Amino acid sequence: MLEAFVGGGVVHAFGEKLHVEGDTLAFDGWWKAAFRVTRSTFAVREEPLPEPSTVMDDLAGCLREHGLNVVGADPSLLVAITYTVLDLGVSDWTVWSTNQISADADLAARAGVDTFFNDVPAAGPATTPRVHEAQRGGARRTAGLAPLVIVAVGIDKAAIDSMAAILDACRIEARGVDDIDPDGCCALLPDLAFIDATTAAGMMFVLGMRATALGESLPMIAVAAGGAWTPADLTVSPSETPEEWASHVRDLLP
Repeated sequence: MLEAFVGGGVVHAFGEKLHVEGDTLAFDGWWKAAFRVTRSTFAVREEPLPEPSTVMDDLAGCLREHGLNVVGADPSLLVAITYTVLDLGVSDWTVWSTNQISADADLAARAGVDTFFNDVPAAGPATTPRVHEAQRGGARRTAGLAPLVIVAVGIDKAAIDSMAAILDACRIEARGVDDIDPDGCCALLPDLAFIDATTAAGMMFVLGMRATALGESLPMIAVAAGGAWTPADLTVSPSETPEEWASHVRDLLP
C-alpha cells in the first residue's frame, strides 16, 4: 500500500489499516497520515497514531527509497492545504521532497498561494471536490461490514443474489423503483448505483439520481436495451447474465 501511494500514484486503494483516497493516505479509515502534494513532494503528519503501529516508520523508509528527504516548509502553505483539502485544522506536518526549492514550488502551487491569501477561490487541486470513499470504507471495515456499498434499483432478487456471491467485498442494497427515491439512495452513501432503466420509471430514476449532489459524480450502470444511454456511465444489456453484470460493476468500483 505504501509503495502504491508513494511510487505508484494510486488514488483509490483499500487495505487492512491503510487506505488511499485521492492524494490522502488514511490510517484506520479516518486518521489522515500523509498527503501527496505532488509525485515528488509529500506532507507527513507528525502526531501520534490513534493506536500503536510501525506505519509511519515504514512510510519514512518508503519515501527515502524514492530519493526523498525531510525539507523545511512554509507553515502557512501547509495550513492552507490541510484546511482546504483535508478538512483539518492546525496539525504538525513534515515535508518530504527532493529539495527545498522543489518543495516550496509544489506547496505554493497546491495551496493556490497567489489567490488563497487574497480571499479569491484558488483554481486547481486545492478546490477540486473532496470525496471520502476510503474513509467510509475504513469505517465500514472497522464495523465489520463490507467496505463498498452498491445500491441496486429495480433489479431481480435472483440476479442480486448471483451478483452478491461474486462481489464479496460489497454490500448490495436492493430496492424497488417505487420503494425509494434518488435522495433515499444517496442517503445510503453508495459507491455505485445499478439501476434497471428498461422502463420509463427506471429511466426517470437515473435522471433523478444524476440531479442529486452525490449522484452527479456517482459511478452508475443502467440496464437498458439499445446501446449506450448518456446519463449512465455504462449501459449493460438485459440479456447479459448477472455474472457479466458483476464484471461490469467490478470495473467501475473505486
